[in-house]
Amino acid sequence: MKKIFILNGSRRKKGNTAKFISYVINKLEDFEVEIAHPQDFFIKSCTGCNCIFIRPGCSLKDDLQILEDKILASDVLILASPVYFHYVTGEFKIILDRLSWWAHTFRLQGKPVVILSTCANNGHDTVINPLSKAVTFMGGNVITTANASLIPNQIDDLEWLNETSTQIAKKIQEYASLPPQSNVFIEKAFSPMKTRMKENSDYSRKHNITNGEVRFWEESDMLDFNDFSSYLKSRYGEVKVDDVEKLLSD
Repeated sequence: MKKIFILNGSRRKKGNTAKFISYVINKLEDFEVEIAHPQDFFIKSCTGCNCIFIRPGCSLKDDLQILEDKILASDVLILASPVYFHYVTGEFKIILDRLSWWAHTFRLQGKPVVILSTCANNGHDTVINPLSKAVTFMGGNVITTANASLIPNQIDDLEWLNETSTQIAKKIQEYASLPPQSNVFIEKAFSPMKTRMKENSDYSRKHNITNGEVRFWEESDMLDFNDFSSYLKSRYGEVKVDDVEKLLSD
């Protein structure tokens, strides 16, 4: 059974964001779903220690590894947050800061990602757009995004909720059955990052320096490929022609 992991950045487990998420979940069949909130974990703020240049990961001792494992073990990732001062919640931002090395290593490896937000009346673009960009740099394939607002009152509009959640669920069903995919935005991020990591690799080898991010690129063999799509195909398999035609027709 395919796994969906949902990180809801809101501290309100029965708030508007949770309601939006529940409608999406109710449209899905044959998935193992887990929903988590930042307060479910003990995660410290980033100290700026640059430990990622020594090892691929963070040296702080807390629950971050537990959260990382849940995200990486999922077949589909859903990230959701209400709009707080035109961005994600503070707790969500702490998690993003601690996952900063993922943005240099494409750690999500083409995983399909859905991004949801809720707001009073506006500001959702300041959550959806930067969060989509962050996920892209992490190697996540953003397959769809959606926002539910209070003005106009979409969060209580059953017709809107049903229609929107059905569309989101359809995307999830489609991509969950496929191997990890790249997209044009990931490719634009991959090329310059590979160039930088190749330079860092040469420098680290010349000066006998350990660089955790470079080591991840080397051990994953990403440095051997000119594009992220080719790398994913070699590691996870290629999408069948009929699957591609189906996606393009939707």
